[in-house]
Amino acid sequence: MNKVLTFLLFCGGFFSAVAQESKPTLLSLDAAVAAALEYNHDLYVVALQREQAENSATLGNAGALPALRATAGVNYSNQNSDLEFATGQSQVVDGAQSAAQNASLALSQILFSGGALQRTYGVLKKAAAMAGVQELQQMNTTVVQAHSQYYAIALLQETVWTAEVNMTISLDRYERAKLTHSLGGSNATELLAAEVALNRDKITLMDARTQLANAKNTFRSFAGLSADFEVTDKVSDEFAMPMALEAMVEAALENNPGLQLVRMGEETAQLQYQLSQSTLFPTVSAQMSYGLNQSQAEAGFLSASQQTGLNAGLTLSYDLFGGGRSRTQRQNAAMDVEIASRRRLQAEENIATSVRNAAEVFVNAQAKYELEQKNVLVAQQNFEKTKERYHRGQLSFLEFREAQLGLLNAENGKTAALFQARNAHIALWQLVQAFDL
Repeated sequence: MNKVLTFLLFCGGFFSAVAQESKPTLLSLDAAVAAALEYNHDLYVVALQREQAENSATLGNAGALPALRATAGVNYSNQNSDLEFATGQSQVVDGAQSAAQNASLALSQILFSGGALQRTYGVLKKAAAMAGVQELQQMNTTVVQAHSQYYAIALLQETVWTAEVNMTISLDRYERAKLTHSLGGSNATELLAAEVALNRDKITLMDARTQLANAKNTFRSFAGLSADFEVTDKVSDEFAMPMALEAMVEAALENNPGLQLVRMGEETAQLQYQLSQSTLFPTVSAQMSYGLNQSQAEAGFLSASQQTGLNAGLTLSYDLFGGGRSRTQRQNAAMDVEIASRRRLQAEENIATSVRNAAEVFVNAQAKYELEQKNVLVAQQNFEKTKERYHRGQLSFLEFREAQLGLLNAENGKTAALFQARNAHIALWQLVQAFDL
């Protein structure tokens, strides 16, 4: 008896643990956004690219720091020598060996290059700044995607709940029809119609659950989640135009990361043009080295020699003619500035237009949602009245089904309108970034 009791307790504990493990994790919106920011692959890559750009933005990479180089070498030879000197003497040595060693430490520095070093450093710093803005842009994109996917899951959960309620209504109708038919109070046609409606609503529920499962799978991949989850935050329908239209346009022109990148691109083009102007000037560099040279030989006048000493000098170089390459580079760089300037103007116009269009979409989505809310109230009232009259036998099953589907479509329309309105609000934030999501 004790063994049986122990076994039952073990089984009870086991199945209880399984049930706890299979229970979905509750996921808040803040936790979902935090998980996405930590895991997102694109954000991880742009963070590394930003670090690369910052590592490259140094005076050393710009060539503005001195270069120190150490060199050393050894040479050995074994040759037969037959030498005749100017004095008339001669020397024949078979297998004459010789060796030479050298070592030097050289320091070089560009003193002047027409501002090329400073402008190259400026280009590198601008690239690092642009990489930082690109990381911010990707971070904002990740936040937007996390919000949108989270809200989609929340609304799909409501869609599943609506489909479950609708199927419950059809099941109740089917059970009533079956009972009435068994008592001889209705024909087989109504029972069959109730069964068809029930099966159709089961399919609708299956489709809604599949869409919810797919949305969850997509978000798990996006945010690096492994366990099943349920979202806890509802999609709020309390939202209004964040600020006046022109204020949003001004905020977008100031805050939008995409526009900031375009402006930085124009500044980079100007730096590249200034850099191309450095070819009009000569380059002056200084060199200094300290070296040691030794040699030993079994043939010749000198059997050994050694030199040590310091060498220093200045070098001036100037390209007198290079096939017109420098002039072409300067011309193209000037045109690049014009192109970047026009791109910046175009981007500013596009941003302003996008904000105005997004505001129109948002206002329209709000109006649609308000109408859909009214539709739900009307459809609910109509269904309740139709249901009451149907149960009293005053309406046909077709009229009841029509009212039922009208309520279902109204609920789904309200859910879709809320999702559109919330996404329109998110799209405005992504453009403006001057108000809370």
